[in-house]
Amino acid sequence: MTRWQQTLEVARWEFSRFVKWRQQFVGLALMVLLGVGGAFVGRMIKRAGDRPVTVTVVGREALAFPLPTVEAVSWDTTSALDAAAARAAVADETIDAALLVGAGDSLAIVLRRRAGWTDRAVEALTASHRQAILARVLTPEAIAALGAPFAVETSLIALGAAPVARSTKIAAIVVLSLGLILVMTGFGTLFAGITGEKQHRVTEQMLAMVSPQVWIDGKIIGLTAAALAGTSLTVGGLAFLYRGVPWLLGRSAFALPPIASDIGTLGLVLLITLLGVLFWFAFMAAVAATIDDPNSSTRTLLLFVPLIPMGAAFALLSKADSIIAQVLGVFPLTSMAVLPLRLVLTTVAWWEVPLALALLAGAAWGCRLLAGRIFGAAMLMYGKEPSLREMVRWMRHG
Repeated sequence: MTRWQQTLEVARWEFSRFVKWRQQFVGLALMVLLGVGGAFVGRMIKRAGDRPVTVTVVGREALAFPLPTVEAVSWDTTSALDAAAARAAVADETIDAALLVGAGDSLAIVLRRRAGWTDRAVEALTASHRQAILARVLTPEAIAALGAPFAVETSLIALGAAPVARSTKIAAIVVLSLGLILVMTGFGTLFAGITGEKQHRVTEQMLAMVSPQVWIDGKIIGLTAAALAGTSLTVGGLAFLYRGVPWLLGRSAFALPPIASDIGTLGLVLLITLLGVLFWFAFMAAVAATIDDPNSSTRTLLLFVPLIPMGAAFALLSKADSIIAQVLGVFPLTSMAVLPLRLVLTTVAWWEVPLALALLAGAAWGCRLLAGRIFGAAMLMYGKEPSLREMVRWMRHG
């Protein structure tokens, strides 16, 4: 077999080892069923609403503003009860609740137990009271002007771009979240595969058949494909819920962000994410090969290194057009997280994407070669973990 055929064979074996299509589809079906079930329960709760209540108003003549309309609440202004008698009637369950009007438009709602309608009632009473105060000092036209939103149009003349919509910001968060899921899912399988093989002493047999570089290349390709397969199924299930849940709740479907129809931007985001995954998988393969006992080694903390660029990207959600975002968008260690964010949220200079892709591809290739050298030497070490000096020597001399 040629070197490339060996690499593909290793990749195929790694992929089939961690991707069980039946379990994948069962998990997808369970996710969809849970999402649909949650939406159905939410719709039933929404339809159920609150139990209608009648609130006895005591001291209505002292109230200087009209009683507002509140869902599931009826105001009874015909009762002759005083405050003490109303409280006793609520305690005896003779009436549902009471609204006690005091001096200076002070109000008190009396009821036996907490209920959901009270928040709506307080909000409506507050709004009605505010409206009455405004009506004393302002004309109806002035009141309407105060309540109307002040429209301010934002346009970027230099770039010809529109303001960032809320749906676009949500899309940016989804892109970052899926990238994080993709990386962390792959790390789990990569870490388990390499440390498990080392502990079971199968390394000598494998290295007798293939070179360390072929083995690590196959692992990176196969586990990247496995992570992509699992994440793609998750995305498919979430997309189904994204369109189906609003329908079950009786609402209009969520608006899709502009990026959903921009095939070019989507392609760039996928390409950057793929190169970033290859880079970080090569890095973690080298780290996993140096770990002797995964239960006690402090090097397992290096699994969280990719969270640093992801955290930086989340911090830049509101500053995607800043200089620091532009720099981190082309820097290989952070470009996987930051550049997709910039592509979704803002306008990117023509040179940023090719520069970032070239640097990330070069970093992934170099990390792959260094990982092969460390992998070949470290996988044969048992009983101790190599020092940093030893790993540097392996990287320099192969």
